[in-house]
Amino acid sequence: MCDAYDERSMTPVPESHRSVRAHGRRWAARILLILLGGLAAACPKNSEDALMLQLYLQLHEEIERAAYGTDISPAYLAALISLESWPPGNRESERFEPKVYENLLDLKHGGEAWGGLRRERIRRISDEELRRFATSYGLTQIMGYHCLSLGCTIEELKGEYHLQWAAAFMQFTYGRRAKRRDWTSCFRIHNTGRPNGRPHRDDYVERGLVRMQYYEEWIRKKGQML
Repeated sequence: MCDAYDERSMTPVPESHRSVRAHGRRWAARILLILLGGLAAACPKNSEDALMLQLYLQLHEEIERAAYGTDISPAYLAALISLESWPPGNRESERFEPKVYENLLDLKHGGEAWGGLRRERIRRISDEELRRFATSYGLTQIMGYHCLSLGCTIEELKGEYHLQWAAAFMQFTYGRRAKRRDWTSCFRIHNTGRPNGRPHRDDYVERGLVRMQYYEEWIRKKGQML
């Protein structure tokens, strides 16, 4: 067996000293594990939990203001933001929907009522402007054509008070289900327009419900990890 050496003097280290050093290293490792264990207990459990903490720290005051006076839960609104905006929390999120554009064009040129709209509401809107109505905007991806029923412009929907307009849309569209805490239907309606619709992702509703639970916990903790 080779002797251990003191790196400063290059002389052999006595066996008793080596034993003390090894014991000290083991003790330090145990302390570190205890400290890390305590920290981990208060930190996000996984990437999904960490995402909801990020949104809490970034947006919670706005979320609470928007949800105030409605049946929309702040946790639901936060989970919806995490699912609809990309990357999550990006206020500039936009997505053009070709199928919605086709439906609006058909309606404008003589088609039947669609999406709660009648031809009279859009027949004087240019085809180019209709593209903006066929685009979803902001943290919650509200379709532009909903501005016609909300009474706001697309610029207002995209702007500083996006979450207030979004909460107004949700309250009007599925507020009764929100009041019953039927969040599964709320997620489906928001993403598909129907309470039994199939979202674009198979795990959309499941992830939304789990993220609501994480967010509710961060509300309880007030975003504090320790």
